[in-house]
Amino acid sequence: MNNFKFAKKSASMALIASLTVGMLSCNNESDITYSMGNDYPEIEVSNMGAWTTTRSSSDVYMPVLHFKDEQTYNKTLLKVKEMDDTQKMAFFKELGFDGAYAIRARADKELDAIFDYDGTDSLYVAKLINDYKEKYSSNLAFNKFDTYDVTPYLTFTDENLALVGNASGYVVIGNSLKRPVNNSPTFDYDMNESIVYPSSDNVKSKSTRAGASPIEPGFKGFSNASLTIKNGKYKSTMTIGRIVNGNSFAIKFETKKKVLFWKKNASASYSLDLGLHSSIYNCKDRVICPNGASVSILNLRIETVGNVFNADVTNFTSSRGKAIGNQSYQGLRVI
Repeated sequence: MNNFKFAKKSASMALIASLTVGMLSCNNESDITYSMGNDYPEIEVSNMGAWTTTRSSSDVYMPVLHFKDEQTYNKTLLKVKEMDDTQKMAFFKELGFDGAYAIRARADKELDAIFDYDGTDSLYVAKLINDYKEKYSSNLAFNKFDTYDVTPYLTFTDENLALVGNASGYVVIGNSLKRPVNNSPTFDYDMNESIVYPSSDNVKSKSTRAGASPIEPGFKGFSNASLTIKNGKYKSTMTIGRIVNGNSFAIKFETKKKVLFWKKNASASYSLDLGLHSSIYNCKDRVICPNGASVSILNLRIETVGNVFNADVTNFTSSRGKAIGNQSYQGLRVI
């Protein structure tokens, strides 16, 4: 029985990138000075008004991180990506910087507290949510297409600036203002086409992992190929599908937390055992998707399995609880 075959070229590049990141972070760990009092600090908290005159008056005093140069920016970005959530928050607190990451993390924590409500008074919850959305309306965006999705979204789409950018996604590098790639939010309203997904980075393991480096291939789920497990207020769903622009099978994961009519996205890690069977292919392997990733790309080409196949999903679990899901699928079709 064969294991899923990783795409050699992309896997090798991912491994090299992973090793490169590791070496850079180790070699340069002591090179960055997070000092706010020096005459020429490598990183300082400035304000938008010092770097542009085209912003609205309300944004003139918005804080923005000023990096001495491109090298400082890149080194800092690598370090921040290696941190866990607690370390990231401590880092920004030490800098005295309240940017996109800290604002969204704080907003999500507050929303979690609202969603912990166990009563049935929808008017009470509606007021809490309306007050919450009004509080964060100047810095965050909320889903225009699904009024019951109250997940806090950034007002821009850029993986790097979501970490080190200010509330509007800006940083200053040298004497230049760096803007977000996409100056609009990516709402979770079309799960098949609109989300940015990480790619696989573990090329030595027999498990398939979604890593931390994003690509934008687009995901398309197959009909009747989903499985949902429930853990209290959390529902975690896996969907078998494909990468639209990469010609590989993939599995998308998502977790929602609900209170009465309302829902929000919740981060989680996932694992399952996946068997794919067709007239030309027969394989079973472990799939792992870590926290912070949304899709595990199997690096398994569509033509290797065929356009019609059966699938067995066993031991589907989420870090949001202990529920286990199992399901078999007959006659799935690639679309």
